[in-house]
Amino acid sequence: MSMGCGDAESPLDDSKDNNSSIQVLPTWDNPGDGQLLERPKVSTSTRLELLSDLNFSRGFDVTLFHSNSSNGVLAGNLDYAGNKAEGDNVWRMAQWGCTTDMVEKGTLTREGSVLTYDDGAKFLKIDAAKTGAITMGIKGSVEYPLDEDGNIRDRLDSTENWPHILIEQGINHAISADCDRLYMEIKYCVNECTSLVDRNLYPMDPNLHAAQFQWFITLGDNNPESVSYGNAMWFGFSMFDTRAIGGTPSGMSAYDGGKEDSTGLFIYMPSLDAVAQVNTSTVTSLPSSVVGKEVYIKFDILPFLKQALKIARQQGALLGATVDHLTIGSTNIGWELPGNYDTSVTISYLNMYEEYDAK
Repeated sequence: MSMGCGDAESPLDDSKDNNSSIQVLPTWDNPGDGQLLERPKVSTSTRLELLSDLNFSRGFDVTLFHSNSSNGVLAGNLDYAGNKAEGDNVWRMAQWGCTTDMVEKGTLTREGSVLTYDDGAKFLKIDAAKTGAITMGIKGSVEYPLDEDGNIRDRLDSTENWPHILIEQGINHAISADCDRLYMEIKYCVNECTSLVDRNLYPMDPNLHAAQFQWFITLGDNNPESVSYGNAMWFGFSMFDTRAIGGTPSGMSAYDGGKEDSTGLFIYMPSLDAVAQVNTSTVTSLPSSVVGKEVYIKFDILPFLKQALKIARQQGALLGATVDHLTIGSTNIGWELPGNYDTSVTISYLNMYEEYDAK
């Protein structure tokens, strides 16, 4: 499964001023070839953006390969050869379960506002002149070890770890009491999803083998009087899954497990099919699990948080949490490869924000 997606239209005006004596100063959306500038966060009486550095201008910290054993130590960082915007990195690239290190092996290329890191197994391509424009690719055929005969193999059992490429950010935002809508918004296109595994040697097992493109946030109980104060859960949705090609991935609720560095937190994921049917403030261009199709999702998650907490409590998680005492701790989005696939996705827009009706 491999197709190409056209680039999103640039909001920039390409017209040139013929008066060469007028100096045009760089802006965040027209940085030239030098140091990048950060896109300002929007905060008005009707809208509050929750993510920082939405044009990825400050670069990325990069994780080690296993979250439980890293103790927060990083492999290093990607600073665009010293041309990152001012300020500490807020984004992190996670390479959990991988075998190739982006910091050690990654090479940087740049064409104007477009910067690409590629380590031969994974790549990040960002356009710092656009909001949320990033392409993430990962080759399972490189990240998974070969078998003893040199063949590309698939995951062998449910305990074997699997490769990831994710971008992550800490948020630490208590959901506002006067928030009317809470949006997770994305426009994306899966460019490629192929497997080079010989299925005569390694038959497909849908319980073991898949490629998934997902977006998550953590929800924490911030009520000091609650029995689950300080505890957290995952909330998110799956946009692409090889087991749902041509359709939309199913929802799920379960504890995080199946690999050596699992968080053990409860996960609640509504299906976007169900979301589209019951949530009038949500926009979804379904089906979402289609190679080569641009998909737009504007998901108002606020009506689903009460249901998420209800299901969590039934499973013994966040027993005292209520919607009016939830903090969004962090977010991550990207690929997980519990099966051996070569994949890439272009995100042409990404945002998360609260919206308030005019009073």
